[in-house]
Amino acid sequence: MLSFCDLHVHLGKAAGKPVKVTASSSLTLSRALDYAEHFKGLQVMGIIDAACSGVLQELKLMLSQNNLSEKQGGGFSTPSGFLVIPGAEWEMEIKGARVHLIAFFPGIESLEAFNSYLRKKVSNPGLSTQFLRDRIHKVFPLVGQLGGFLGFAHAFTPFKGFFGQLDSLEELGEFASKIKFLELGLSADSNIADGIAELHSLPFIVGSDAHSFQNIGREYLEIDTPVKDFGHFFRVVSSGEGIRGFRGFPPALGKYYQTRCRHCGFNPGSKEEKVCPRCLQQGLIQGVSDRIARLSKTRVQPPERPPYFPHLPLHLLPGFGPKTIEKLYEKLGTELDIIHRVPPEKLARILDSKGVELILSLRRGELGIESGGAGQYGKVKG
Repeated sequence: MLSFCDLHVHLGKAAGKPVKVTASSSLTLSRALDYAEHFKGLQVMGIIDAACSGVLQELKLMLSQNNLSEKQGGGFSTPSGFLVIPGAEWEMEIKGARVHLIAFFPGIESLEAFNSYLRKKVSNPGLSTQFLRDRIHKVFPLVGQLGGFLGFAHAFTPFKGFFGQLDSLEELGEFASKIKFLELGLSADSNIADGIAELHSLPFIVGSDAHSFQNIGREYLEIDTPVKDFGHFFRVVSSGEGIRGFRGFPPALGKYYQTRCRHCGFNPGSKEEKVCPRCLQQGLIQGVSDRIARLSKTRVQPPERPPYFPHLPLHLLPGFGPKTIEKLYEKLGTELDIIHRVPPEKLARILDSKGVELILSLRRGELGIESGGAGQYGKVKG
């Protein structure tokens, strides 16, 4: 009866044209839906490029062919009941910093309205995560008027995350109340993020930010009931009731977790300087852990949130190559079944003792991690 929900998946191509230029061109809407349900084991997926012109065109085509149906409470459903939550990601300037925002919309009508707005404000409305030439006092209220939910994408990453560059929600002034959630991203968990007291009233979500098939489900929400529609999902997110847990990267594995030099990889500790003391080049990139520590001016008792469970897709475990993973899918079911549910004795029919122990260590949250930083992911110790 659980629902596994990945809210941040990009597409590489739609209507024969690129969508997210850094995503796999084979990652199309129909293939992403099939892979997420039948190989990864998700029940809900957020397509974050749904307001892009080509993706919107394909959504309308799938609706006309009854391959999708629009839910009365918002969102789209496949014939098998897989729920699609459409969204948009864009970049804009706030107080001199360029940050990424995401918004989710209930259906085709709201997507078409937001696409019409984007056509006037971005260079190419067919591409994802474009720079939006407008101010928050225009776009923030618009999202609300369209029935959407607005939040920060990968909020703590150094270059495009809101808190990677800006110090407080106060930078948004009266429009801070328009932010309805914060996406943790790949270098922070809920415990780390709650070091910032002003975030205690803000719901958190996690999403994979997948640009490839294998990274779908890299991070996801675990909800303890079947998600009915868009409205139901965001009632759960807003209240926190019904979220069984956040399943996400061990923060240390994230590519911006630790402060490091992007040239030589040196970790100087929590220095704010830009020049590396070892190679003397301007390349120090402040890690998420150090950045949040600086923003945590006073330690206030954090709210009670759902637990954060470390999670990794199979391909990031040492020794789990494509052939091994394909065999696991064939014999044992979806990736999330394999990681969380399949008994050890069944795993042992396909994997050696080391492989079984890696999956069991992942279940227990006991994987050894070499920290990432300066744009380089950490590593799982084999």
